[in-house]
Amino acid sequence: TMTSLNATIGNYSNEEMLSLATDIAMTSSTASKVLKIIPLALVMLASIAGNSIVIHAVYADIRMQTATNILIASQSIVDLGTSVLVIPFALISVGCDGWIFRDKFCAANGFFNLFFTQITVLQLVIIAFDRYLVIVRPSRRAIDIKDAMKLAGIAWCVSFVGSFPWLPLLTNRVEVVFFQGFYVCAQRYVQKPLIGLELFSVTVTIGVFAVLPLVLIFYSYYQINKVIHLNRHRVSPVSLSNAQKLAINVYAKSASTSKVVIGTSLLQVFPACFILLLEGLGVGPFPHDFETAVKWIMWCHCVVKPIIYAAKSRVWARVIRSYLVTLPIFSSLIGIDFKIASFSTLANRVKTYRLSKRRRSAQKNLKGRRSNETKTSQLNTERPAWFSNIKQAWMADEQQDNFGSF
Repeated sequence: TMTSLNATIGNYSNEEMLSLATDIAMTSSTASKVLKIIPLALVMLASIAGNSIVIHAVYADIRMQTATNILIASQSIVDLGTSVLVIPFALISVGCDGWIFRDKFCAANGFFNLFFTQITVLQLVIIAFDRYLVIVRPSRRAIDIKDAMKLAGIAWCVSFVGSFPWLPLLTNRVEVVFFQGFYVCAQRYVQKPLIGLELFSVTVTIGVFAVLPLVLIFYSYYQINKVIHLNRHRVSPVSLSNAQKLAINVYAKSASTSKVVIGTSLLQVFPACFILLLEGLGVGPFPHDFETAVKWIMWCHCVVKPIIYAAKSRVWARVIRSYLVTLPIFSSLIGIDFKIASFSTLANRVKTYRLSKRRRSAQKNLKGRRSNETKTSQLNTERPAWFSNIKQAWMADEQQDNFGSF
């Protein structure tokens, strides 16, 4: 086969060989573009649909207007902005093999990409702080709707200041360029090593939007997990009232949901941001396919969050289902209504199994404690009887001695 293949190739002229190689390269490039465009397009459409539902549900239903849901809606606005103002330009760049717009649009693309990412990180900190106050510091005033709106506004303002392209406007040592692997525009630091404003900007960005948020989030959930563990294991569930049991379960459920949202978001966002920063600093280069993969995974968090809310919250599952069943595509796919409540049912079954396991463990510990108390009480009852028998025998001997002396 190898000999026939070489003979076949030998029959082609140089022009035909060049044309064949060009056709193969174009076919491979087209297949690669399709594999990149289709998943990202699905992510964009699902993100627009899911986050629009969340925003409209909180806005239209007064029962959904709580402090936690205000923060969730703010996150959905950020994800919707990413899906509308950032991802479409990445799709066009994939199809056109590069950036085809003007330099000002590239600067705007880099701003929006960094702006929405920084808001996402800061709002994850606010959500963790909200759960911390409710569970760890219940005696203090919890965050209400006005406080949630103020904190979300502060996050937006701080992110605007941190993501605005100050350095390209103030110095020629930083420029905004298009990164082929990430399909976004970002800042590239021309001069190395970093000095002056560039060093200060990178240090502040890493400290304010990476190190400090991670420290606050990990500290908040360390304290939350410790309080939940103490309430479940060190206090006997039998001795708690029904209201206390319900409060512990509600707080644990809300903390679990927010922990999953924060954990998945951090795992999706930080690797792409870190690699893009290294690329801008001139460290690398990294393979373009690897950069594309981590960036696509990062944008998937815009879709993952509504799915998590629907899977772990009956209220959100009911709300999202009520919106989705109005769309003909979901009811006509297989002739039945689309039901997202199955995710919630599966999660509830897992929770029921875990609660029953904990209940059996608590009952076992209670039985062991009662048996130990029974043994202790038996020893306490046997010891006075033994002492009383000795006392009676001693008194009888003393009476006999007195009788003999008479």
